[in-house]
Amino acid sequence: MYCYCGSGNSFAACCQAIITGEKPAIHCEQLMRSRYSAYCIKQCDYLFNTYHVSKRGDNPKHLIQAFANSCHFLQLTIHASEQNDNDGIVSFTFRYIQDNFLFEVSEISRFIKAEQWYYRDGKVTEHPVQKLSRNDLCPCKSGKKVKRCIDHLPSGQPA
Repeated sequence: MYCYCGSGNSFAACCQAIITGEKPAIHCEQLMRSRYSAYCIKQCDYLFNTYHVSKRGDNPKHLIQAFANSCHFLQLTIHASEQNDNDGIVSFTFRYIQDNFLFEVSEISRFIKAEQWYYRDGKVTEHPVQKLSRNDLCPCKSGKKVKRCIDHLPSGQPA
């Protein structure tokens, strides 16, 4: 199975080892990709623990869990990333389905390194929301109509 983050690598060789703690994220982009994959597989403890400690109070686990459970994540696109020894920035866009609406969100995220990489915060740009009609082709690229697409194609998988 390909990784949810769209890297083209297998999940086991990409984000899984970072999410399970077997290896650390070496770059802030790896942390960002692993956080996206964690949303896809609803690993909310990982998401909470990779917030910088100063941001955890604003992002309680129950809200992370509620968002992850209510969405089907479709696609992650990385636009740019840069980092130095202590800070990093990743620009990306992600798409998801929630309650028969297609959402697209762009973000410029800031990361900080303190023993490991942590997500600090981001500047979010939301794009116009699209209502999905029952007879539209599902944006998960399963080839099915929205009304028939119950088990969406997992993010990162070829159509």
